[in-house]
Amino acid sequence: MNWRICGFIVLGLGLVSSATDADARWRRYDNCKAPLDGVATGKGLLGLGSERAREAARDNWEASAEDLYGRAYANLNRAINVRWDCKKGAVVTAKCVVTAQPCAARISG
Repeated sequence: MNWRICGFIVLGLGLVSSATDADARWRRYDNCKAPLDGVATGKGLLGLGSERAREAARDNWEASAEDLYGRAYANLNRAINVRWDCKKGAVVTAKCVVTAQPCAARISG
């Protein structure tokens, strides 16, 4: 086998490994707090009400997390144990509740 090719393979594996390590540093979650609820309703036909309710519930959850714990916790993407409960109410009204534990991402190392 050509030594130059072997060198590129080893170099490539090292780059993949270091990229994975960097991602792991950013994805580490520390200091998770107690679960919070975000609740909202939305109006609209053909699923639009559910979509609006889901977006508003997310906004409500993130605002509550920021009010209670600060900006570092106000991102549902960093939360754990996320559960959604969306139901249609009247003909055009939908209600969504999102429950999740807010967590702050930290850089390690």
